[in-house]
Amino acid sequence: MMVNQLPTLPTPFADAALSHAVPTENGNLVSLDSILKPGPIANALDGLLQRWGPGDRRAAASLWTQGYFGRLLRPVIAYGLVHDIWFSLELSDIYVGLSDLETPVRFVLKRAAPAPVSEHLGRIVEDNVKPLIVRMARVTATSERVHWSNASYTLCRACGHVRDLWQQETMPADVAVRLREMEMHMSAVHPLFRLTHMVPDAARGICLQRKVCCIRYKLDGLKKCGTACPINAPTFCRR
Repeated sequence: MMVNQLPTLPTPFADAALSHAVPTENGNLVSLDSILKPGPIANALDGLLQRWGPGDRRAAASLWTQGYFGRLLRPVIAYGLVHDIWFSLELSDIYVGLSDLETPVRFVLKRAAPAPVSEHLGRIVEDNVKPLIVRMARVTATSERVHWSNASYTLCRACGHVRDLWQQETMPADVAVRLREMEMHMSAVHPLFRLTHMVPDAARGICLQRKVCCIRYKLDGLKKCGTACPINAPTFCRR
């Protein structure tokens, strides 16, 4: 495998650093397409239930997409906004390494051609988020909304973490331009981003909160997701 070295990502993205490579023969990688089928998904949900259950199988399906979007999209957004490096996220272009639970934890991606930030964001949604959610909802008999909520929260959280890397006056001008373009596009164009909103927290700051519950608390080994959880909050938790 030929690997093109990428810049190091700052905390809090370093835990989700990506390998960028042209997939060749490698027994540790499988195509993303090949695992988005009833058999592999069922095996992964069984693994998640063994680790975090017992509990509702739909919650395990939600946990699958939470992990997927968190590990894939957080560094994708960081590379794009901080370094102006973008990737093709078409399902057929992605190869993954699997965990012992048979969930995707490593990603091998192809670089995307230069384009405006809004176009990159559109491709992330249309080439990856949307088709993956459609497949997951169909295979697991879950609501698409819970998976859209997982994607929305991940993208909004990633942008917030990029914003917090610098004091406002010290943020590099090119990063500020890309971040501003992405956040304007997110707030104005696609309804998925309205599934997450900013609310005051107990410390008189601002935190992200979901509008649709991720139902992770329906697994006995997990709790509600802190301030992000809409249950018992002024917003209504729709499943």
